[in-house]
Amino acid sequence: MTSFEQQIQRLEIIVKTLDRGDEPIAVLLELYEEGMGLACKCREYLETAEQRVTLINQENG
Repeated sequence: MTSFEQQIQRLEIIVKTLDRGDEPIAVLLELYEEGMGLACKCREYLETAEQRVTLINQENG
């Protein structure tokens, strides 16, 4: 399993590659799909972290 930081790093690489647009369309489509999946996983991770922080604050508050 990759860490959140590794997923963000991979997502940054994908975005740069997509922005360049110098790969074949098939490759760009695969990268886009991978990027969307990573973005979803990162969003879920951040939502979970936010929920944990809220819970901690409520318990200690």
